[in-house]
Amino acid sequence: MHIGIDEAVSIYARACRAWYGPRAAKVARAEIQKLRKRGDLSGVEVWTKLATELERPAQRDS
Repeated sequence: MHIGIDEAVSIYARACRAWYGPRAAKVARAEIQKLRKRGDLSGVEVWTKLATELERPAQRDS
């Protein structure tokens, strides 16, 4: 089974919400800054997707 990047981001966003609660997006944005300083552009891209997902209202599973 192959999981695409968008699905992986969605799964990890749910985990981040569980771990960090309302500060999950802030934690992701801090990680983006660390990665940017290191020059990890692909990491910045993925974590930006994650932060964007975390900034959306969480959808409840029915």
